[in-house]
Amino acid sequence: MDRRHVALTGRREPATRSRRRRDRVAAAVAVVNVVVFSVLVTEQSVEREGRYDPADPAWWVGGVTLVVGLVLVGVVLAVHRVLHRWPARLAVAALLAAVQAAVRTALLLPVTTVSDVVSPGAVAVWSTGVLGYAGSLGAGYLVAWLLQREDAERARRRAEEERTAAAVRDLEAEELRVRRMVADRLHGTVQQRLVVISAGLDALAVELDPPARARWGGRLHEWAADLDALREEDVRVLSHHLFPTGADLGTVDAIRVLLDRLPVNVATSVVLGPTLQHLADDHRAVLPLTDRLVVVYTVEEAVTNALKHGGAHAVTVRAEVRPPVDGRTRWVCDVVVDDDGSGPPDPVPPFSGLERHRARVRARGGSLTLGARDGSGGRLHLVLPFDPVEGAGLPPVSP
Repeated sequence: MDRRHVALTGRREPATRSRRRRDRVAAAVAVVNVVVFSVLVTEQSVEREGRYDPADPAWWVGGVTLVVGLVLVGVVLAVHRVLHRWPARLAVAALLAAVQAAVRTALLLPVTTVSDVVSPGAVAVWSTGVLGYAGSLGAGYLVAWLLQREDAERARRRAEEERTAAAVRDLEAEELRVRRMVADRLHGTVQQRLVVISAGLDALAVELDPPARARWGGRLHEWAADLDALREEDVRVLSHHLFPTGADLGTVDAIRVLLDRLPVNVATSVVLGPTLQHLADDHRAVLPLTDRLVVVYTVEEAVTNALKHGGAHAVTVRAEVRPPVDGRTRWVCDVVVDDDGSGPPDPVPPFSGLERHRARVRARGGSLTLGARDGSGGRLHLVLPFDPVEGAGLPPVSP
């Protein structure tokens, strides 16, 4: 079972620590039972003698029982670590219990003849020792077996979680590949073809003879202008929605590109914390691309809502990355989007467009809240755990 545990987790050190913990707990349970057995034996011996004199030899029955039992527990623990199959462990433990019971009998009832060995008194003392020691070892083994099953179940669940996480990562990677491919095709091939067609329509309108130009020239120029508007307003926007501009460079660059696309009458600013500012100055992306897109799309939705529903004229995005705290094992990206619009009503209504973003954030262990900003306006707060990408300069945290 221990070997399967190592195979499931792929980590030998945690499995070794878990096995040692089980051995210590099982040994402690066995020792407690040996002590209880020794106390009971002493009590029975003293009562049988009818007196409670500490100098009476009856008091030594418990001492012998205790010492022999502790030696037995130590020997069985050593054998337990060598043997890995439960049938062999139980068989050897039963044999050692019988041997130690015989040792206890010999110490308590010195043997002088063969008849003494098979006398009813000797058999009774030996049987009592076997039952007491076997019960003590059995209790310890039962606890060890239960703990081992618990560890194996925990390892199985951990392996399932890791397989699920790997499958999710594969799906996200495939989604990103398709998004990038379609966005590149829209941004490159489709827009280029639209430009060529628009230029061709303009050229055709100029080259038409006067009667045809009078009839079709204006319409051809309108079609060319419509194609230009389609390219600028629809194809380019669709390409951005599929894969935000600047996302390959980093979260901060993508957010700045997003804010630069807003109307000129909207004041925008990006305020970075010291850690993220240092990374941005060195042009280092810290969030994995999938987490990066979650942040950018959420900020974009917040800005859109602030302008569309709140009538905002100023938007400020504050962002920082923080090291793990409170026992967490991952870094955290903390983003706050403030605006000077009307803000959400009190109480805040259920999310609409932001709901899908919140679902994604929660699925990654984060949180997304919307509320009123101090003074006036709205505030969206995004907290997203992440594992830093290699080369970002942030040390990964071991679980």
